[in-house]
Amino acid sequence: MEPTTHGPTVARVVTNETCDQNCGFCTARRPAERAPFAGAAAVRARIEEAARGGARQVVLTGGEPTLRRDLPALVAYARAAGAGEVVIETNGALIDRGRAAALARAGLGAARVHLPRWGEELDAITRDEGGFARTRAALAALAEAGIELEVAVPIVRANLEAVAGLPEALAAEGVRVRALLIEVPVSAPDEATLSPLADAARAVAAVAAAARRVGIPARFDAGAMIPPCLFPQPSRVAHLYALTPGGAARADHVHVEACGRCEARAICPGVPREALRREPGLAIRPIPDDRTRRRLTLVSSVEDQIARELVTRDVRRLSDGTTARESIVRVNFHCNQACRFCFVSTHLPPGSEAAIEAAIEEIGRERGVLTLSGGEPTLNPRLVEYVAMGKRAGAREVELQTNAIRLADPELVRGLCDAGLDVAFVSLHASQAEISDRITGAPGTFAETLLGIDALARARVALRLNFVFCEQNYRDFPAFVGMVGGLWPLASITVSFVAASTDLVPLDREMMPRYTDVMPHLAAGVRAARRLGVRLTGFESMCGIPLCLVPDDLSAYFALAEAPEDLGRGELVKPEACGGCALGSRCFGVRRGYARLHGVEELSPIRAVAEA
Repeated sequence: MEPTTHGPTVARVVTNETCDQNCGFCTARRPAERAPFAGAAAVRARIEEAARGGARQVVLTGGEPTLRRDLPALVAYARAAGAGEVVIETNGALIDRGRAAALARAGLGAARVHLPRWGEELDAITRDEGGFARTRAALAALAEAGIELEVAVPIVRANLEAVAGLPEALAAEGVRVRALLIEVPVSAPDEATLSPLADAARAVAAVAAAARRVGIPARFDAGAMIPPCLFPQPSRVAHLYALTPGGAARADHVHVEACGRCEARAICPGVPREALRREPGLAIRPIPDDRTRRRLTLVSSVEDQIARELVTRDVRRLSDGTTARESIVRVNFHCNQACRFCFVSTHLPPGSEAAIEAAIEEIGRERGVLTLSGGEPTLNPRLVEYVAMGKRAGAREVELQTNAIRLADPELVRGLCDAGLDVAFVSLHASQAEISDRITGAPGTFAETLLGIDALARARVALRLNFVFCEQNYRDFPAFVGMVGGLWPLASITVSFVAASTDLVPLDREMMPRYTDVMPHLAAGVRAARRLGVRLTGFESMCGIPLCLVPDDLSAYFALAEAPEDLGRGELVKPEACGGCALGSRCFGVRRGYARLHGVEELSPIRAVAEA
């Protein structure tokens, strides 16, 4: 048995093959150890091989690794060999506070705890009387030792109906889980333990939705996933996948005839061979839309994608003509909404706490603006700490980008205010629930966002409401301005325009309207804002519209600092018509995707400099 690797950055190293539990679907457990394989020298050799192969994360697995008395020494050996993080896969039943502390001292980064369900019924699955109580205690001991926790959730016949309750039970336990790793076994010593894949897909969708509700990131284990075409609505579970170009070739999977009509064919390995053997009539529904394919895809490895998206460096242009450095720090990527125009890889697990803290400290030293974002940052249990950290580090302003769903909780709002939150930048894209819920893909959340905004307004947090113009809502903008003026008169509105700024956002007319169609409704909203005393911003930003199209007095924009030449390079362009524009040095131009879809004929350069 060789170590199983999933990509160049992660290597799984088997430490031993026996286990203190006896799950009927386990294919790794042996009745006895093979001394040459489980010997310390052999395991260290496999760790060295993984390190030479460039593995950043080494996963020590079994069997049950905690049966080894030398496990802390193996953890330390993997760290010394160059592993950036060492993870153990364990059922946790043998871990007490002493062993957890020893593993932490050795450098263990995370424990991936096998937990098919919550409660004493777990013992019937693992065939280990009292096992659940010991695993439950292990979770607390590992957390106390400072070891991060992941929970591995196999979907099998015995937990189909109960598994959806696991995320809520973990949250109620107060256990901070950095990821829920879902697995669907397709082969087993006892095949009666396996679930039909259609039933497994329903259970996966249920547990993923439950995890989203309590803010626990969920994703498939790369080695034990089922293809997205088995779900009735693949787009709703796309965040569970991290498919990469070139990842479609796997010996244990096969593409069937229907795969040829699937948009995800080039990134999906297909159907597990063992699943087809057991269910030859398996219903395959090819994915017909490119949007879902985009949301299933990562550019390279999970780690590379996190590093790429964790921090966005920006320049905030202030109303006094000066600029300030800004860092948008994504404290997590998952979200409790699913806006079609979202450019964030919401299927990513969160970045490391150390990387987040370093980004906060860096912008603080620069006396810049710290913007805490996501995904949905209120799903991160450390959010209040991060706000306080930004203030202590010296950030001139701390802003929160949020959909405010969880901010109806007055205790959370109070904690954020006490920590020093300056501004809440709240996404709200319509004045009506029907329009908003269709845009966000999360029915019922419009009302929750309104309650969150109410709570922020009562706490006197500075409010900016972000309205992203798209095909579904631009006619609603005047009514939106009226709603804001009536409910939250001290709030300002930030105008944004949908943009295909990453491969996640589809470039199509069903999403992106023409400026010409939007302008009458935008102008009506500007007039309503002037009448109601509502402040409009955002025209000056990369996410706004070309300044020549702003339906208002342009004099304020001549006082703006000039737009940095390198900001948005490659994403925004200035066509020939912009050459003689008096606002050319202060305007970002037009999005390249918009120009490709709709052209640039609508641009009308400003020829005269407005009076200050």
